[in-house]
Amino acid sequence: MQSRIYLGVFLLSAAIFQSCSKKDSTPPPGPAPVPGCATNTSPANGAFVTGGTSLTLSWTAVNGATGYDVYWGSLPNPATVLANNVTGTSYTFTLPVFQNSQALYWYVKPKNNNGSSNSCHLTSTLFTVSVIDAPPPFGYYVVGYFPAYRNLADVPDVKFRMTNCVVYAFYAVNASGGLSAPSSPAATLAAVRDKARANNAKVFLGINDGSGDGRTHFRNMAASAAGRNNFIKEVVNTVRTNNLDGVDVDWEFPTTADGTDATFTLLIKELSDSLHRDGRYYLSAAITAGKYAGGIRDAIRNEIFPYVDFFNVMAYDDFSTTVPYRHHSDYTLATVCLNYWLNTRGMPAGKCVLGLPAYGRPSGITQSNTVLSYKAILAQGGNPQYDSAVVTAGGFTNYTIYYNGQYTVKRKAKLARDIAAGVMMWEKWQDDPGINSLLKAACDTVGRLY
Repeated sequence: MQSRIYLGVFLLSAAIFQSCSKKDSTPPPGPAPVPGCATNTSPANGAFVTGGTSLTLSWTAVNGATGYDVYWGSLPNPATVLANNVTGTSYTFTLPVFQNSQALYWYVKPKNNNGSSNSCHLTSTLFTVSVIDAPPPFGYYVVGYFPAYRNLADVPDVKFRMTNCVVYAFYAVNASGGLSAPSSPAATLAAVRDKARANNAKVFLGINDGSGDGRTHFRNMAASAAGRNNFIKEVVNTVRTNNLDGVDVDWEFPTTADGTDATFTLLIKELSDSLHRDGRYYLSAAITAGKYAGGIRDAIRNEIFPYVDFFNVMAYDDFSTTVPYRHHSDYTLATVCLNYWLNTRGMPAGKCVLGLPAYGRPSGITQSNTVLSYKAILAQGGNPQYDSAVVTAGGFTNYTIYYNGQYTVKRKAKLARDIAAGVMMWEKWQDDPGINSLLKAACDTVGRLY
C-alpha cells in the first residue's frame, strides 16, 4: 500500500515536471517591422513644373505602412514636412509662385506605429519649378516681316528703326516634324538679327508650313504629344542658339474641319509655356482676318488668348477672281476684322495687331503674277496717296490693282492706336524706301520716333 502511494507521487511529479519544462515552438507575436521606402512615380526625376499651379506628388504603396509623411526642399535631403500622415499614395497641393526657377527635391517616409525608416531621403526626386511669365509688352507694336529671300541691303536702316519687331520669314516645319531653315536665303537670320538689333528692334523667328499647302506638316507634327514636344525643343533651341527674342507662328490655317483646331491649341499652349519660362521669349501668331464665319475662324479658340503675347491679324487678301473693283484690304475690312476679334470674340486689345499689306492685288482676274509690291506700283505711276492704280504685269496690260496708300495706312494706324495694340506689315522689302514709305506714314501718325 505504501509503495503504491510512492509510485503515485512519483508519476504526478513527473507529469508536473514535463508540463513545466515543455517548450512552445511558436513565439508570441512581436512588434510589426518598420515599413520600407516608397518609389516616387510623379513628377519624374528632372521634370519641370510650373509655379503657381496645382501639382500632384505620387508614389508606390508600401506593405505595412499606415501613412506617409511628405518632405520637400531645396536640398537632396530635404527636412521640411509638406504633409503628415497621408493615407493614400499621392498628395496634391498648389506650388508657390517663385521669382525665378527653383530646383526642389521631394520624397516620402512610409510609417506605422513602430516608426519609419531613416534612409528614405536617399530616394528623393528632383524637379524644377519653372516661372511661366510672359516678357513685358513693348509699346505700340510696329511689326515688319522680312522674308529670307529678300536682299537685306535693299532696305535702309531707317526702315528697321521704324519697326520695333522684325519677323524673319520663314523657317518651316518639315516632313519629319522638325524645323528647317530657308534654302539659299538672300538674307541670313544672323544678318537680319544684327541689323534689327542695331536699330533697336526685337527679332522673332517666323515659322510656317513647309508642305506647300500651308497645313500638312503642321497638322502631322501637332497630332501627337511626342511630335509637339520634339518640335518645341527644336524651336526653343533655335531661338536660344541664334540669340532671338521670340517666335511667330504662321499656320495657314488650322480648322475645325479636320480637328487641327484642337492640336493648334495644344501646340500654342505648350510652345508658350516653353518660351515664357522665366520670362525669356515672346510668342506671336499670325491669324485669319476673321471676316468670314467657318472652321478656319473658329479654330482660333479664346482659350489661347492668355498664351500668346500678340496676334498679327492678316486683314488683307479679301479679293475675288470673278468680281471686279473689289479692294483686297480697304479701311472697312480693318474695322470689320478688329470689331470681330475685339468685340465679338473678346481678344484683349493689348494683344491685337492689325495687318497692313505693302503690296497690291487686282480683283476680277486671275492672281497669277499680278501681285505687285507697293514700291513697284509707285514705279509704274501709282500715287502714294491713292488706293488703286492702272499697271501692267504678268501678261496683263492696263489692269487695275488695289493697294494701301499712305492716307489709308495713316487711318488704319490711328484706328489700331485707338482700339488695338499696333500694326503689322507684310512685308518690309515691298515698302517704298523713301518719303512715300507706308511704315513712315504709320509711325508719323502714332508719334513713333525713328
